[in-house]
Amino acid sequence: MELTRKLVLIPSLFALLFLASCQEDDEEVTTLPDEEVVEDPTETALINDWIYTVMRDYYYWNEAIVSPIATTTSPEDYFYSLLDQDDQFSFITDDYDGLMMEFSGVYQTMGYSPSFGLLPSSDQVFVVVEYVYPDSPADRAGLQRGDVILEIDGQSLDTENYFELYAQEQYTATLGAYDGGAITITNEQVALSAEVIQADPVLYTEIKTNIDSKVGYLVYTEFISGDSRQWLTSLGEALSGFQQESITDLIVDLRYNPGGEIDAAQFLASALAPASAVANEEVLVRYEYNDELTRAIRFTEGEDSENLISTLSGNGYNLNLNRVIFLTAQGTASASELLINGLEPYMEVITVGEPTVGKFYGSWVIPDLEEPARHNWAVAPVVLKYANSLGETDFIDGLAPDYPVEDNLLAAYPFGDENDPILAQALAVISADFNARALASVQQTIPYRRLRNPQDDRKFMLKATIF
Repeated sequence: MELTRKLVLIPSLFALLFLASCQEDDEEVTTLPDEEVVEDPTETALINDWIYTVMRDYYYWNEAIVSPIATTTSPEDYFYSLLDQDDQFSFITDDYDGLMMEFSGVYQTMGYSPSFGLLPSSDQVFVVVEYVYPDSPADRAGLQRGDVILEIDGQSLDTENYFELYAQEQYTATLGAYDGGAITITNEQVALSAEVIQADPVLYTEIKTNIDSKVGYLVYTEFISGDSRQWLTSLGEALSGFQQESITDLIVDLRYNPGGEIDAAQFLASALAPASAVANEEVLVRYEYNDELTRAIRFTEGEDSENLISTLSGNGYNLNLNRVIFLTAQGTASASELLINGLEPYMEVITVGEPTVGKFYGSWVIPDLEEPARHNWAVAPVVLKYANSLGETDFIDGLAPDYPVEDNLLAAYPFGDENDPILAQALAVISADFNARALASVQQTIPYRRLRNPQDDRKFMLKATIF
C-alpha cells in the first residue's frame, strides 16, 4: 500500500497551512516570530522545532505553549511536556507509515481485541478477549470472545509486564477458566503469530424476528473509511440488508468502538437519522478550534465551511428511523460519542450499558510536510472540540447510559446471543417479552478491576483529517 503525505478528508487545509506559516498583511493570520525558530543541525533539534511549530499553529490549547524549543530532549518527551494538563488524548509516533496503515484498517496483529483485568486480592493480570476478527491468526487458532489468557510464553502476567508480553509479534498463550471466584490455568495453549490483516469494522450483523418487531443488530468496531472507502462500502452493504428487510428498530453495538474518522461517523449518522433531517441537511456537530485556526478557516472558507460544521447528507442507505439503541461500555469513545451526541436532537436515542469515555475532542494526524520528508515522526494533537446542534458538549464523565448494565467479559456471550445482559436489556426496551430476562441479567457486577490498555492512546481518537 502506498502511503502519501497529503490530505484526504480536508483538501482545503493546504490553504490553512500556507496561511499559518507565511507572512500575510491580514491581522487574522499569525506566524511564529523568527527568534522562536532554532537553527540546530542535529536531528533532535530539527524534530523538536517541527513539533513546536505544529503545536503552536494547530493545538487546541496553543496559547499555553510557552516552553522554549528543546534541542536535546527526546521528541516524545518534548511533545508530552507541551500538552495541557487536561489533555489525555494527544499523542506522537515515530512510525507515521505504520500509523496510517492502522487508520486504513490494515493491521499487523494477532486479530483479537484485548481487555486487561485484575481480580481482587490478586496481583495476577489476565487478558480477556473482547472479539476476534474473522480469518485472523486468533480466529484460526480457535480464540473466541470471552476467552481468558493467563500466561504468555509461560510467564504470568502482572501489572508491570502485561502489555509488553501481549504486544509481541509471536507467542504462545496459556488459557484460563473462570469459576465465579478465581481464574485457574487450563492445559489449553494457542500459538499466535501476528499477520497483516484487513480488519472490516462491520464485525457482525443479524436481524431478529422472534419478537414483535423486526430488529436489526450491528456490531461496529471502528469508524474507518479505508484507503478506497472499502469499509464504508461494507457498512453500506450491512445497512442495505437492513433496508431490504424493512427493520423497525436498530441496535448498534459500540461497546468496543474507540472512535475513528468523522467521515465514517457522518456516513452512519446519515443512515440512521430520520429522512427529513437528512433531506434538510441538518447540523450533526459544530467544531471549535484555537482562535488563530478558527479565523483562518473562516477567512479562507467562510462560516459554512465543512471544517466548521458537519451535516447529515444523503448516501443512499437511509433507514428513516425514529429511534436507535446504542450499546456502550468503558471503551466507547470519540466518533462513537459524536454519533450518539449528534443524533440526539433529531430522534430518540437510547443507550444501554456503561458510561462512555468522554472524548469530545478531535485530532489531526500531522507528519512532516517537507518534500522529501525529513523524518517519519507524526503528531496527533487535539485540534478541535465538537458540540451537537443544541450546543451540548463537555461530557467529561462520558455519556451516561439510559439503562445501566455492566459489561462482564468473564461471562461474555457470543454477539447476538440474547442471554447477553446488555443486548437483552436493549431488546427489553423494544419488546416487553424480554423484560424478565433483562431485569434478571442486570443484577450481575464485574468481579474484576479493569487495567489500562496502552493501545487506547491511539484508538480513542476522533480524526478530523488524515495526512
